[in-house]
Amino acid sequence: MNRSVPEAVSAPLAQHAERPATPLTPLLPLRRSFLERLGRAWQVGRTRMLWGWRLHTLGRRSIFGRSLLVNHPRAVSVGSNVTIADGFVLADLQPRQGTLPKIVIGDGATILFRFQCNAARSVRIGRDVLIASNVLITDSDHVVEPGGVPVTVNAKLVTRPVVIEDNCWLGQNVVVVKGVTIGHASVVGANSVVTRDVPPCTVVAGNPAHPIKTLNDASTGLHGYPTGETPRP
Repeated sequence: MNRSVPEAVSAPLAQHAERPATPLTPLLPLRRSFLERLGRAWQVGRTRMLWGWRLHTLGRRSIFGRSLLVNHPRAVSVGSNVTIADGFVLADLQPRQGTLPKIVIGDGATILFRFQCNAARSVRIGRDVLIASNVLITDSDHVVEPGGVPVTVNAKLVTRPVVIEDNCWLGQNVVVVKGVTIGHASVVGANSVVTRDVPPCTVVAGNPAHPIKTLNDASTGLHGYPTGETPRP
């Protein structure tokens, strides 16, 4: 049996396959680019409208997703070109105490879903920091007093400032506890608990986190900042 396509059918198919691109085809990437820019402009405008008048400071072109809790917006300072995804918590643990702002997020930081930051005194996140989903950063511990005030109503906190220097990457499910400084251009592996300072240009992982290796800026393509430089909002 001859199963070839009849000539009457194959001819139109061949003509369709050889048909040149329409003049509008090169415009499709431009259209997508325009729509992306329009969408980003809407997100920037929405963030400015909802948060610009409430936060301590809010830089240009920053985008916030939907928050779960921001109990004291005046305690939060956010730089320019910052992105914070949905589900974030920015909590001032002692709203009537301390110097504002308590939570500082530097220019260019990108923070993914379900981020939680607790600050009674100070948490500072530097420029160009990448934070994956489900990360907790806290500068405080609760106090448990056996036979004393129950922890659920005990207002006492043990507090020490936290600093995440510029150009760091914190992997998914990382926990950073009170008193920790993570040096610039460092990486914290997923599921790690950081309980002590991390030197600049260092990869750490584990619970508690410990050094795995030192990064070489030239070979890894990471661009570090001078040691000791403090994060700027």
